[in-house]
Amino acid sequence: MSLPRDREEDFRINILNLIQDQVRVVLEGYRLLLDMLEQFLGGEKSKALEELYQKILKNDERAKEMNRVIEREISNVGALLTSRENFIRLTSEIDRIADITEGAAFRLLNLGKMKAKLDKNTCKNFLDLGNAVLSTLRSMREALLATTLNSSSLSEKIKETEANEKRADEIYRNLDLDLLRSNLHIAQLLLCREIAGMIEDISDHAERVTDILRALTVAAF
Repeated sequence: MSLPRDREEDFRINILNLIQDQVRVVLEGYRLLLDMLEQFLGGEKSKALEELYQKILKNDERAKEMNRVIEREISNVGALLTSRENFIRLTSEIDRIADITEGAAFRLLNLGKMKAKLDKNTCKNFLDLGNAVLSTLRSMREALLATTLNSSSLSEKIKETEANEKRADEIYRNLDLDLLRSNLHIAQLLLCREIAGMIEDISDHAERVTDILRALTVAAF
């Protein structure tokens, strides 16, 4: 017969594994957004952007369903799970990344319909921002894996996530200045700034995820 502590550890690992699957889906959605951004900056027609947007919508639905599954699992375990609130916060933060991804994609689709054209340096900064955020998400996922496996590399992965988030923030600030200096029409300018802000916000949420992972690790001992 398992001891209560052993049972709790089984519940903890099961939920973390479900959250790993949730992160995988959310990362797939973000990569689609990055593809969409690259195609927009490369001058692709709105039809190609629409196809990618539809894939992002389907991905967002999958992410939402996974979030509901995890919440049900946490609810079923109930008081047997220590730090239950932190697990709920964790899955909610990850779900928020999927929400922002879909919102940024919707705005990017409409920006493409406006036929907005960005200069070479602004395009580079936009892509650099997208890739920096992807690096933040990848290190966040590795931190989650380290938590699941009780790995000693967790602290290193949290620091890596923080460093990637800081880099994304610096690129975002330069991009925002580029946009303000551009000759874009006001509607295009506002959409570009909103898209850039939403993409950068994804890295902020990734950093918050690692903060929660740190708290979960402390609570486990």
